[in-house]
Amino acid sequence: MKTISTSMTARATIGALFFVTGIFLIVFGLFTARLRSATPSAGTLNAGGPNVNWAGTAAGGTSVDESTCVEGVNCDTFVLTLSGTPTNWAGLKARIVISCADPSGVSDYDVYVHKGDNGGPIVPGGTSAHGGTPPEVVDLDPSNPDIGTGQFSVHVVYFSATAGFQYSGSASPVSASAGTVLAPAAPQDRGPKIGFQNFEAPGTLVQVTDSSQGPAVATVEYTAHDAGEPSIGVNWNSPNSASGVTNFQSDLQTLFIKFDDSCPRNGQSAVWYNSPAPTSQFVDSDPIGFTDRQTGRVFAGELTLTSPTCKVSFTDTDGLDPLGHPSYAGWSPSSGPLGSGIDHETIGGGPYHAPAPPHGAYPNAVYYCSQDLVTAFCLRSDDGGTTYGPPVPTYTSQCGGLHGHVKVAP
Repeated sequence: MKTISTSMTARATIGALFFVTGIFLIVFGLFTARLRSATPSAGTLNAGGPNVNWAGTAAGGTSVDESTCVEGVNCDTFVLTLSGTPTNWAGLKARIVISCADPSGVSDYDVYVHKGDNGGPIVPGGTSAHGGTPPEVVDLDPSNPDIGTGQFSVHVVYFSATAGFQYSGSASPVSASAGTVLAPAAPQDRGPKIGFQNFEAPGTLVQVTDSSQGPAVATVEYTAHDAGEPSIGVNWNSPNSASGVTNFQSDLQTLFIKFDDSCPRNGQSAVWYNSPAPTSQFVDSDPIGFTDRQTGRVFAGELTLTSPTCKVSFTDTDGLDPLGHPSYAGWSPSSGPLGSGIDHETIGGGPYHAPAPPHGAYPNAVYYCSQDLVTAFCLRSDDGGTTYGPPVPTYTSQCGGLHGHVKVAP
């Protein structure tokens, strides 16, 4: 019988292993070469166009720069050829733009442009690494001897990006005098994030003793039902809430709102209540509210329809009486109707201009202004709104009587 020697068997086994290894290396090489490139992997840009476009294909991830990225994983390459000679590009340059449509602004790509392949030098101005997703832009000026024309490697690094928001690349001829399309990158915000939310008045009926909708006693109307010219303020010194109480003047209603930022389980993040001022009575018009930002005192004013008088009240307790209930007892009315014009009333207050005139315990001046068709008047209170001085003309014909709202500098 003919037998096979041990040495022949070993040689056959080693040969088979080399064959399998060779096939694996060929397949692996083809696979990694495919991952290494964008789609398409290369393109040629002529001075007369058209534009060249491509898209990223890497798996995504994070990489600080070229030195730490893995081709096909968190970086890929597009080979761009500028055709012709620098003479063909006279007055032109090639603009490379890497952009991403991530609406969150989280995706972040960087681009490095090399002469030749990725092993070649980075061309002058060939790096763009802005934060976030604004376009990364590199301009290639063929008139620069260190750039010229020929082959370039556009190496895109996934600084922080996923395959879900792949980058889009483009190259186009632009005027050599065209400025960069990017403003300098703004520093990243490291502070606390601020959100905004709308809070509508609850669609509930509140009991009122007077309504501008008609002379009905002990009737009801919807909360904030007729806020045609509303006013808003915040009492940061409120005795009823450490985070302040917001007030909202709506027609004859003075609404107070407490916000709950703790995300309560019942979902009720705002509590509204109505505490109308005793001077907010039918028939009135053109309501105005004001909150002194330093003391927290809340003022509510109402013109007496078209009569040249106004009635004002103020509260330091967010319209609550000593028992904590919304009522007239939570307010202090000013003495007597104020002399005023018939429209465009406003209330403001703040520190006196030095030297301060003699005044009561209340630290700030309070001003009430209005206009009487043409002439505008202002009155000043030196006791926190309890009494006011006589009307003083501030404008005659300069503004047609249409002054703005009173603001007092800190």
